[in-house]
Amino acid sequence: MDAFSVVPPIAAILGAAVTKRIIPSLVVGLLAGAVIKSGGNPLTGAVIAGEYLSRVVADENHAYIILFLFGFGALAEMFKVGGGISGFAKAVDPYVQSEKGALLSVLLVTPVTFLDCCFHVISTGTISRPLLDKTGGSKEKLAFIINTTSSQLIVLIPFATTYLGYILGVTGSAMSQAGIAGSPYMYYLASLPFNFYSILMVVISLVSIFWSFNFSFFRLADPAYKKDLPEGDHDSHEAHEECAFAEKVPPRVANLLVPLALLLLMIIYLFWWTGQAKGANSLWNAMMNADYEKAIFTATLATIVFTAVIYGIQRIPMKELQSHFLSGGTEMLPPIVILIFAWAITGVTQDLGFNSFIGNFLANNFISRPLVPLVVFAVAGLASYFMGSSWGTWALVMPMALSLAATTDANVSLTIGAVLAGGSIGDNLSPLGETPVLTAAVTDLPLTIHVNYVLPYGVVAIALSSMLYLIAGFFYK
Repeated sequence: MDAFSVVPPIAAILGAAVTKRIIPSLVVGLLAGAVIKSGGNPLTGAVIAGEYLSRVVADENHAYIILFLFGFGALAEMFKVGGGISGFAKAVDPYVQSEKGALLSVLLVTPVTFLDCCFHVISTGTISRPLLDKTGGSKEKLAFIINTTSSQLIVLIPFATTYLGYILGVTGSAMSQAGIAGSPYMYYLASLPFNFYSILMVVISLVSIFWSFNFSFFRLADPAYKKDLPEGDHDSHEAHEECAFAEKVPPRVANLLVPLALLLLMIIYLFWWTGQAKGANSLWNAMMNADYEKAIFTATLATIVFTAVIYGIQRIPMKELQSHFLSGGTEMLPPIVILIFAWAITGVTQDLGFNSFIGNFLANNFISRPLVPLVVFAVAGLASYFMGSSWGTWALVMPMALSLAATTDANVSLTIGAVLAGGSIGDNLSPLGETPVLTAAVTDLPLTIHVNYVLPYGVVAIALSSMLYLIAGFFYK
């Protein structure tokens, strides 16, 4: 039975590679595992699949993560009607007189737009693009900065992001499958220095603001080449209706800053409160033992209520707030569904004996401990590029990566960092990625031009990251 345990994840990965659709592929993987579990009976397999799905949804920690993701998406959408974004744009406009200033405005806004990748893209695009147009700067470079600070910087922020809740869900489930004890949040924190690709891309994007790089050998740097590039499946106007803000009140920066400050303070306080309730006698011990899922969801819920109240006082119609609450939460349904099916596949593969199979066959015959981080980074990178989904890649690769790490005695934090780094590649470089598509739309660029402009920077980061994972695999045990 152990050998059949690889069928569910392989079926899901192959399905995603062929169809470029992660959710149907996860369904196929789960059904395949459930049918194997049933002894080959399709009807019984369907019942077993339903049992696995209901079991993961009923889990308390899983439920908190699902509610947190929905609530965070709703909160980000509610911020769009508060006038905070237009208030920021109005405040910084008099101080921006050059291309460098317009590009730096993306970084200036990031501390209040890091909640969610799409929210950051739309917010920074709304603020920075008019500033860039005023200075006659490069839209290609602006799109590169927006893309990188969305898809790569946010994954490195260890609090108050939609990425965090999702990563904790994927990592916790994978740790359980691999028999790794400890806090998923602590392992995530320890993995941040090992997310080499994301760190390098952020550094490269920051350096590019001050110095230009010539990648003419890629036929990308010279504007004359742009006419030769095809438009691709997405044009620059495709998502404009989705990206436009519908702010209903005059520009008010406080409508964004005050709720955001409350959210961050509530998260920190609830980390401490839930940790000290377990008997921790210091702030650090309390933070280490916190109920992270419960704390983040509770802080999000409190901020939603507070935001609705202060917006209501300003006579923003409750109907408008409800509409944005529901639409924002609905936008998070794809990652929620992916996460639920990933949890279920993890459960069925574990019950089929995946851990022992990895230990007795793959780890002992193919991959030695020092090579695990490099192999994991390569597999995750290829999967994410062809799927265009970092979240889908993390869900598929993390369980296998941590099982491999456990059986080869590879460093767990380094392995998690490699999964997160490789999975981030698609959402940065792939024409199928949500971030490149949305970034091209808000900056009014053809998708192919944007992706081809970012590609050489990404190739450099991939090459350097591969060398770092090879080196780290030998030195970190």
